[in-house]
Amino acid sequence: MSEVTVGLSGGTQPPLRQIDMAMRLAKTPWFDTLWTVDHFVGFFPKAIWDEDFSWMAKPGTTPDAYYDYQTLLGYLAAKAGNVRLAVGVTEPIRRHPMLLAQAFLTLTHMVKRRPILGIGSGERENIEPYGLDFSAPVSRLEEALQIIRSVFDSAQPVDFSGRFHQLEHAEMDLRPGPVGAPEIWVAAHGPRML
Repeated sequence: MSEVTVGLSGGTQPPLRQIDMAMRLAKTPWFDTLWTVDHFVGFFPKAIWDEDFSWMAKPGTTPDAYYDYQTLLGYLAAKAGNVRLAVGVTEPIRRHPMLLAQAFLTLTHMVKRRPILGIGSGERENIEPYGLDFSAPVSRLEEALQIIRSVFDSAQPVDFSGRFHQLEHAEMDLRPGPVGAPEIWVAAHGPRML
């Protein structure tokens, strides 16, 4: 039987001191992993964004202010020590699969434990308002996972011809760092994802 671990999510919204506090907490014996999120907009309704409903709702703040998770993970890497770093979750519509692979391969050179690439099919509210196509998100995810896995598993150029991505001898010579290739965790909802 494998050991049960507990992760901590937090600090991906301003002020930056929140992520520093989250990292300090993640270093305690109770936690194993610090998770970031990849959002443009949040889940908390703006109509009730006030201190009666959330301690974060200070005057002049918004529930939709998020730091870029990739930049944040780079910031955290130097502080992480034995804490695992993860995103939960990103998607391959706003972020090209080759860029996701490169970002997480880069992270493997900065940390002491394998990072976790949490990836899903995305959410309409973080995609369509920004002019991106949200059709067939599960099919897009399937293609992206094939591309990312091929980059993680081989130093060979990537050739891929799919419905959403066409790669011809796409070079990605960056190899995993000393901790090994990132883990891929798939976030799922709906029948096709299960």
